[in-house]
This record gives sequence, C-alpha cells and structure tokens, in this order.
Amino acid sequence: AELQEAYQKLQELKPAVRAFESFGWEDRLIAGDLVLCMTYSILGNALPVEHPELKYVIPKSGTSVWTDTMVIPTTAPNVDAAYEWMNFMLDPETAAFASSELKFATPNQKAFDLLPAELRSNTNLYPDDAMMATFEGIKDLGADNEQYDKLWTQLKAG
Repeated sequence: AELQEAYQKLQELKPAVRAFESFGWEDRLIAGDLVLCMTYSILGNALPVEHPELKYVIPKSGTSVWTDTMVIPTTAPNVDAAYEWMNFMLDPETAAFASSELKFATPNQKAFDLLPAELRSNTNLYPDDAMMATFEGIKDLGADNEQYDKLWTQLKAG
C-alpha cells in the first residue's frame, strides 16, 4: 500500500518534473533550464565551485545516504596492483588531496586532519549528528525489488 501511495504521489508530481535520471542534468541546470535537481553529493558540492550561482543543500527533511567502497573482485587479474592502488588512495595526503579537489568526504581521519578548515566544517560534506538523524540508508528491498523496478519503469516511461 505504501509503495502504491508513493507511486501515485510521483505520478501527480510528474508534470513538474523534467526527467527522472541520475546523470546528464548538469548542463541544463547551468543553462537555467532546470531550477532544482537531486544529485549525488560529489556533483552537488563540486558544481558550485565553477558556478557560484548554484547552491547545493541537504534537505532539512533528510536524504538517502550511501557508502562508496573499494573492492577487489575474485577474478581480478592483478591483485597486487589493486592493493597498491587502494593503499595509494588511502594514503592520508592522497586522500586529502582527492577530497579537496573533488569535494567529497573522506572517512580517513588522518586525511580529514589535513583538510582546510572550511572543508572540515562543511556540513554538506560532514553532516552533524542532527542532520545524520534524518538520513536513511539505502537497503536491499528483497522480494519488493521487482515491484519497485516495475513501478519505476512505468513512471519513467509513461
């Protein structure tokens, strides 16, 4: 019932929505063809650097939260190189540089300590506890995945 209600609400909102997509919206936002979009934090934090007329905010009502990870597939042809790359990316100076340049958070405390104060205090990168309390993790929906996929496809196609 809750899923159907959400689908109906999205159907009602659809006339005001230009597209349901994760990527490809940047040029339209910069050009003024869009006034609002939902985005991943890395793009939301980086785009205003070159386009200060844009602003990235986390809704007071909360947002979804996820974790980026590094893994080595069991079929990796060069496991040693994969470990070298991971170690390089986890090096505090490398991680701090990547975080500063790409405007994404680092979980590496030593790297965090190397960041400029304005990044360490940026709640779009490092939300405080009150903000985090409103966030919801993305989880496996199990048997409901099929129904979600079906309704999402209908919404985007119709």
